This record gives sequence, C-alpha cells and structure tokens, in this order.
Amino acid sequence: MRNISGWQLLAAVIFLAATLVFTVQLINPTPVVVSVGDNGSDVVEAGEQFRYTEVGIITVAAWLMGASMLYLVVSVERDTILTKPTTATSSAASSVGSDGAERSVHLEFADDTNSPVEQHRTQFNETTDRLDNTEREIYSMVLDADGEIQQRNIVANTDFSKATVTRTLDSLEAKGLLERKRQGVGNVVVLQETVSP
Repeated sequence: MRNISGWQLLAAVIFLAATLVFTVQLINPTPVVVSVGDNGSDVVEAGEQFRYTEVGIITVAAWLMGASMLYLVVSVERDTILTKPTTATSSAASSVGSDGAERSVHLEFADDTNSPVEQHRTQFNETTDRLDNTEREIYSMVLDADGEIQQRNIVANTDFSKATVTRTLDSLEAKGLLERKRQGVGNVVVLQETVSP
C-alpha cells in the first residue's frame, strides 16, 4: 500500500471541505421576501436568488476543488512514475584517461524489453489465439496487473467461480504462461519467465 504524503492529505481535506461548502451553498439560495400591502403587513416569498457573497463563496469553493484535485492527480501520477520498478542491465566499457591508463567504466541502462511482462505483451496476439475466453480474460488480467496479481483478486474481479479460476490457472500453468506462488494464506499469480511457443 502506497504512503500518502502530508501535502496530499491536506489537498484531500481541502477538496472534501470545498465540495461540502460548494454543495451546501448551491442548494440553499437565499429566498427573496417581498412585503405587499398598504402598511407592509403581507409578506410574500417571490423566489430564491444568490447574493453576491454566496456567488463569491461558490466560486472560491469551486476553484479550491479544482486546484486540490489537480494537485492530487499530478502528485499521485508523479509518485507512480518515480516508484515504478525498472529492471536494469549493465555493461562494461573501457575508456582511456588523461594519463593514458585504460579504465573500466560500469554503465547501467534501464531495459524493460527483457522483463516477463514485455515478453508476454510482445507475443500476446499469437498466445491468445490458442486460449479459450476464460483463459484469455484471466491471462489479460494478469498482464494488466503488470504480471502479478492475487488469485483471490481474480475471483473478486470476475464473474468466474473460485473453482473455474483454479481450473483455468491450472490450464494456463500447463501452457507455460502463468504460475502460482504461495504468499501467506493465498496464492499470487505471476507470469512465467519465458513464454512457451
């Protein structure tokens, strides 16, 4: 579970408070009361109108709602990008220093093309051609979860029974696409390292 920063919590509180103020002000305009008669003894409600202060409050609340939501979306997206794991490959290169001595330099490059998820995505169409609908849906679900998902989440997020999911995972394991690993009291379903032909 991802940690929430103090600024994100503050933005969420501001968003909720602004939404509440906005909603209350919008549904409760001030009634306009008109006195009728010679001595003003008859009072008639002519309708409801927003006063300038209410319009100002609604405008500020709407602005705060938009700004806090924008901050939350941008900060969560930034955190997701910064914390996304990448696989790294390394290579060695040699360089000649100013004194003429050869030095070895260790370089690291991010390379997602060799990850199991990328291998499976590359061969997705030809792989899914040999799967039935249930297998295709579960296999796609694991791919969409970046190659790892709890088995109970598959059951919870599909219309398939627990037995159907288990049978389908058995079939996908036999085809060399997925494997189950024990994790606590349940199983986590992961992509196999190499895609079977």
